[in-house]
Amino acid sequence: MRVKEPSKALPEKAKRNKRPAIPRDEDSSDDIPVGFTCQHISHAISVNHVKKAIAENVWSVCSECLKERRFCDGQPVLPSDVWLCLKCGFQGCGRNSENHHSLRHYKSRRTESHCITISLSTWVIWCYECDEKLSTHCNKKVLAQTVDFLQKHVSKTQTSAFSRILKLCEEKCETGEKKGRKGSSVTAVKGISNLGNTCFFNAVMQNLAQSYILMELMNENKENGTKLKIFPPSDSQLDPLIVELSSPGPLTSALFLFLHSMKETEKGPLSPKVLFNQLCQKAPRFKSFQQQDSQELLHYLLDAVRTEETKRIQASILKAFNNPTTKTADEDTRKKVKVLTSQNA
Repeated sequence: MRVKEPSKALPEKAKRNKRPAIPRDEDSSDDIPVGFTCQHISHAISVNHVKKAIAENVWSVCSECLKERRFCDGQPVLPSDVWLCLKCGFQGCGRNSENHHSLRHYKSRRTESHCITISLSTWVIWCYECDEKLSTHCNKKVLAQTVDFLQKHVSKTQTSAFSRILKLCEEKCETGEKKGRKGSSVTAVKGISNLGNTCFFNAVMQNLAQSYILMELMNENKENGTKLKIFPPSDSQLDPLIVELSSPGPLTSALFLFLHSMKETEKGPLSPKVLFNQLCQKAPRFKSFQQQDSQELLHYLLDAVRTEETKRIQASILKAFNNPTTKTADEDTRKKVKVLTSQNA
């Protein structure tokens, strides 16, 4: 019988005990998350304060700029670079803005530190004390939990707003029809605030707002739970399929909300910030807020909306076949999904 030599086993055991506990991805045995570990997270984050603040304030708008009511050429100046304090939920413009309200908020004298902020457009997390970008993988769980809550809040806000606008629009359409018969109703045209040099974007949106066919098509894209009957090609030998759609994508929801807001009777210009930020997520080339070609913007906008709707329909078809993703479906099901999706792309 072979006996293990202690001289070989003990050094390995001792070496293993000295290794620091490094969090690893469950899907990889070799990849180690790389990032900066911040010592301020324990006392610079408060989920409860953040939840309370975002429930009471306008989302993704600098609180101080809103109070100052600054105007330029008759348009309200609201910076697009907004950061949220993870200690109290204060929303302030970033370092690239004129007033640096987020940085000023951090520098204000307080008993507790308000040094950790997050960008509401890019989700970059920054610690002013460390002057470093933070990662959710290399810091305490409370950071990841707070970021996850904020991202889910954006999604829920858009979905609920989409539902409310649908109901309001249906009521207003009925009222408008009655007024239209009497010839006393005229559709008002609202102004759109500039977000830097975004006249090219505003021009496109003014035209889309007057495209009644587009409005009718978007009205058909109802909220979560809408039934859609898909008719396959005659040569496919497939039967028609009724699917239940999920909620529209974030860009589609923002476009729907904006176009219907253009029809509202309230006075004053309309801010396109939410819609423009969603478009920049799909096409980062527009993030510079500089002049761009209107035709290119229209192409990117409609193409991104079409992509969201195609994915939405594909997901609904997969669900009808009891498959959550194309990866889990068999070859025959994938072929059927491809044919049915192409009919509604």
